[in-house]
Amino acid sequence: MSKFHARLTQLPDGSLMASIVDEELLGKVFRDERGVTIDVRRSFYEGGLLEEEEARELMREASVLILVGPRAVKIAIDMELVSPEAVLWVKGVAYAQVFKVTY
Repeated sequence: MSKFHARLTQLPDGSLMASIVDEELLGKVFRDERGVTIDVRRSFYEGGLLEEEEARELMREASVLILVGPRAVKIAIDMELVSPEAVLWVKGVAYAQVFKVTY
């Protein structure tokens, strides 16, 4: 079963930011020929280890999402939180950000 690391951060307005990464990518750096880098720092992403359904729940609840990894990003695409065209790919690793705006 797929697992994910997730770190939660309370934002100044009281909303929640969730940084979610595919478990096996934690602590790695990916850099492509364009010079684009994804640095999956433990200090930013390491948190509780979640099963897929728990990651989905966090994606539903959080106002801001920072997602790294093909599995984490695919879940967000399946939930219609991320458009496939908005995904940044670096060395086979997917990256997406989501900002939910309510008014």
